[in-house]
Amino acid sequence: MRRRHFIVTTGLLGLCLMTTTACGDAYWADTVMIPMGSVETRTPPPGSSTPTPGSSAAESPAPETPAPETSATTDMPKGFKPVGSVASGLVVAVPKGWIALDLSKDDLEQGLRSIGLSGPRLERAKQSLQMLVDNKAIWASDPVSTETSPNRFATNLNGYCQSGPRTTVDELMTSARTELEQLNAKVSEAAEMPIDSGSAGRVIYSFTTNGLTVKGAQYYVPAQDKTCIVTLSTDQDGKQELFDSIGKTIHPT
Repeated sequence: MRRRHFIVTTGLLGLCLMTTTACGDAYWADTVMIPMGSVETRTPPPGSSTPTPGSSAAESPAPETPAPETSATTDMPKGFKPVGSVASGLVVAVPKGWIALDLSKDDLEQGLRSIGLSGPRLERAKQSLQMLVDNKAIWASDPVSTETSPNRFATNLNGYCQSGPRTTVDELMTSARTELEQLNAKVSEAAEMPIDSGSAGRVIYSFTTNGLTVKGAQYYVPAQDKTCIVTLSTDQDGKQELFDSIGKTIHPT
């Protein structure tokens, strides 16, 4: 038997993190908080221990998870560093030169200031990215990328997990591709890929708003009682190899 479970897998597909006035208010309206919709999942058989949204740990205790510092960094690429924690629900490795925050404990405003945002643009960014704070997300940005970007756009990452019934990569990919195309994004690939912690769904896409074309990759990692989503965005070519190196390190905690 199948029923629809609504898994809120909202991804920030194109964070407008620019250091010049080219980042007008119109960009924010079009590029922030793109909902990825719902996923068809199989109803667990009677007696199954799979938790449902809203169930407590007492009702369905989760297995112990090793600390991310020991479990998630074993295969970390050279020159990378981990960001995330048990509190945020996942750990990802990013290049050491990137500014990286675990928003289950770190200050988003500090991170935004460190990439050059200030004044009204800083406040606008904080408001638009409050969803990341609410979801104890991880956030990272490459400050050097603005120097090679034609739009002064900072290559960036956001990632977080949403509680929900266990689903499959295929189901996630079907839903993600449909929703992206409905939002006029051009999806060039939606397929499963191996990562260090098992497997993930990868969606490669692009979308254009106000003359700015954002190139993105999303990685969906289903876990026992949640789905973790990591989104990487840029306006430059040739970043997919880097994005995949980052995506391979995703570890739900």
